[in-house]
Amino acid sequence: MRWAIIGFGSISKNRFLPALNEAGGILTAVVTGNPERVRHEVGKNVRITNKIDDLEDVDVVYIATPNSLHKAQTIECAKRGINVFCEKPVGMNADEARQMAEFCDKSGITFGVAHMGRFNSYNVLAKDILKSNELGRIGIVKASFSFVNTERDKWRYDPFLSGGGAIMDIGVHIINSLRFMLGTEVKEVTAINENLGYQVDQNATAIMKFANGTLALVDSSFDTYPSVSFEFRGDKGMMYVMDTLYQDYKGRVIVAKNGSFELRDSIDKKPYVLEIEDMEKAIKNHTKPATDGWDALKDMQVIDAWYKSAKESKKVKVG
Repeated sequence: MRWAIIGFGSISKNRFLPALNEAGGILTAVVTGNPERVRHEVGKNVRITNKIDDLEDVDVVYIATPNSLHKAQTIECAKRGINVFCEKPVGMNADEARQMAEFCDKSGITFGVAHMGRFNSYNVLAKDILKSNELGRIGIVKASFSFVNTERDKWRYDPFLSGGGAIMDIGVHIINSLRFMLGTEVKEVTAINENLGYQVDQNATAIMKFANGTLALVDSSFDTYPSVSFEFRGDKGMMYVMDTLYQDYKGRVIVAKNGSFELRDSIDKKPYVLEIEDMEKAIKNHTKPATDGWDALKDMQVIDAWYKSAKESKKVKVG
């Protein structure tokens, strides 16, 4: 399938493009504001331009630009009949996400959002274990994603480009992963955030209540030691899921029952390859990708509630 990339930053260069080559996709064009920098990174047959209007002979575009550009670029591609695979978060807020999903539906194009965590085989294994009821009814969940962001002069620290800090960048991964693994939706959020003098959140915490009554203690951070961890506690056992949202593919699942711990293994293809294969399959079969625009809207509704709760110091219902 013929792909174009809009925005050729580190995620496009170091993660998406190698995965596209491995998945057998064909890069035909790159839209970028820095064509000279990109030329030596792609083949001579790849068209490099600074305008979406110049895209021709493209089946699907991967959008990896600052969050504030996602909506306009998605709609512009949809108008041209080009399917869209957009990096997370889908937009700046739930309202943008809804407009994007509606426009893509009306345009008849496939709209997917890049959540590689959906394809980490350890997350899939965790979902299967939870669904099997091996751990019983899940009452409490703890979930964290953090790292020390040293690039504090980049666009992620500009609220007009990013829409927020740690929550928008990595908290969205936690939300999407929890919704996926638990198979239920967040209904209310109580949150406290700390910006540490910056314009966007550095350390963010929330208590989320899911529709089935499960309570999740969630945090995301731009200012603490790198960690990805999930802890699921049921009335029959508990499970740790670790390191499954890093860009370098890895993971670990540990199940604790009856006073003992058991390591469970599950190795599949790289998540970035799998998400590309899933998007191409959805386009060919006219089905939904793993995270489509409407699913991404649910993530954004939780994020909106998270920010509102922290700002107003109160519990907020989602949606």
